[in-house]
Amino acid sequence: MGQIHFIPSHPNHTPTEQDSTYFSDKDRYFIQSLKAMENIMDIDAYIVDLRTQQILYATKDCSIYFADNSNDNNKFPGIYFLDNIISKKDLPRVSFINSKVHDFFYLLPVKRRTSGYFTQNFRIELNNKNTVLINHKGTVLDLTEDGALRLVLCVMSFLTSDKTGNAYIKMTDTQTVYEFLLPAQKFVEVKTQRLTSKATKVLKLASNGKNEVQIAKELGISVNTVKYHKKKIFAQLGVKNTAEAIQWMNNQKKLIKKI
Repeated sequence: MGQIHFIPSHPNHTPTEQDSTYFSDKDRYFIQSLKAMENIMDIDAYIVDLRTQQILYATKDCSIYFADNSNDNNKFPGIYFLDNIISKKDLPRVSFINSKVHDFFYLLPVKRRTSGYFTQNFRIELNNKNTVLINHKGTVLDLTEDGALRLVLCVMSFLTSDKTGNAYIKMTDTQTVYEFLLPAQKFVEVKTQRLTSKATKVLKLASNGKNEVQIAKELGISVNTVKYHKKKIFAQLGVKNTAEAIQWMNNQKKLIKKI
């Protein structure tokens, strides 16, 4: 079995030796900007070139993740080092979700591909083999002339929780948030509108394990009315079933912290 690549490679591009050594003016600008951020705050971050799958620059605090993958302070490892430190239990899921993130941004109009960021939680293994949970955020810094994703800024931080979290994409130009729903295997828009009071009660009772007959009895409505509310909920949230709707509801309270 080959490597499960953490970040999809740049399409239709074969890396060359020049790619790994040449810095454009834009590259230098973004690197200098990250260095300036590093001077005034503690930040674990790196810039990756999707054409070459190489890290252009990483902050000193980020070296804990690299371990022995970098030869010196001026040479950073290829992005595939993440394949080696992400928990083996999380790696297939992380890789799959990242491929969906890649597809999501390529479906956007070119002018919007730098107007959003992606975030998810996963576990990594440090040198001492301890497993820790981190949050990983990524945003597109620059595109190629033909609109392909080129440079991505990634920021990593430790979390105190002991559970992996869901993945989100937030578009900063519209404030729209998309959540990755594993059962649906796609990113679904998180609706900002509130459910009606009755629909909320139906969903809460369903989350407590109540079936339609029990929900109808507790709310004093017919089973057909319960089914009607559930159908409206599915349409409003863009989900297929009760399980996905419950997942959406449970994540609303945590959404602000996650993104």
